[in-house]
Amino acid sequence: MKSTAFLSTVAVLALLAAAPAFAGPPNSQTQHNSAPTTQDATSTARARHGDASALGLNNNAIEQQNLKFGKGGVQSNDAPTTQDATSDAFAKRGNADATSVNTNEIIQENDKLGRKGAHQTNSAPTTQSATSHAVSVGGDADALSANSNAVSQSNGSSK
Repeated sequence: MKSTAFLSTVAVLALLAAAPAFAGPPNSQTQHNSAPTTQDATSTARARHGDASALGLNNNAIEQQNLKFGKGGVQSNDAPTTQDATSDAFAKRGNADATSVNTNEIIQENDKLGRKGAHQTNSAPTTQSATSHAVSVGGDADALSANSNAVSQSNGSSK
């Protein structure tokens, strides 16, 4: 019986200690996340007697969350992303393959619990550039360039 009471007390203390981590800075009316990202991938392949394969690849994944209890305030998420992928392949007496890919996934969420609402904003401007060049003398040349961008944003408030 004593061990159950001790475990319950530890559990309550753990929850109380963890609460400020979810509520943001103490006595703060502003919660802000910022994750600016710049990525540059360049790949070059050259072959004189065989195949040449070049891959320029950028992957980016960001998750930002704000949870606020009590009075109103400001909640904002900012994740500007710039990605540049370039690949060049040259083959003599072989095949040349060049592939450039950028992927970007951003999740942003603001939640507010309390009497007064909060000013909530999400921003995720994205610039992507993928360029591929393939040249072959005596073989096949394939070039592929692709960009993928997925953004999920939500703001919620309940009393």
